[in-house]
Amino acid sequence: MSLLTSEAWPVGLLNIFEHNRDNHSTFENRYRGPYDKLLNYCFGDGFTFYVGLHNPPVESRDSVDSDTLVLFVVFHKKSDSPVFFLEVKDDTWAQKAAFRLRADHQMRSRYGFMLSECPLPRLWGISVLGNSMWTYCGDKEAFSVDPKATPHPRASSRVLPPAYLDGEWE
Repeated sequence: MSLLTSEAWPVGLLNIFEHNRDNHSTFENRYRGPYDKLLNYCFGDGFTFYVGLHNPPVESRDSVDSDTLVLFVVFHKKSDSPVFFLEVKDDTWAQKAAFRLRADHQMRSRYGFMLSECPLPRLWGISVLGNSMWTYCGDKEAFSVDPKATPHPRASSRVLPPAYLDGEWE
């Protein structure tokens, strides 16, 4: 689902995305404000939930984490625990199989650190590559994530076919 072509969003929100995208600023500046506004719109203007920029815990930072550009976590005020997260990367991540695999791996890795902290039965997460997204759902009781990870199609080779995970971010 492309965020910019969806008719579900208010025109003002779509205008914010289009304006920031057309300004050709740095990636963080281009998407940080619009996605912050989107999350605050979705979770309401009350004080039950709050949106925060998030840095991964030090123990989770690996070479893949250095590629994280913007990570938002929505917290439940009462428990300061995550109830939703959104990881945003540039459009170029959708173009290469290796980047898509890394983005998927990062999302699953986030669940390893956040799922047990979630006060709800499910922790939802969205991976965004530019304006395309892939939705994930972690089940706290089963400690599992859907969609299931797609196996590497060439287990004996480290080279991914160009179409690997193509079309998952819509």
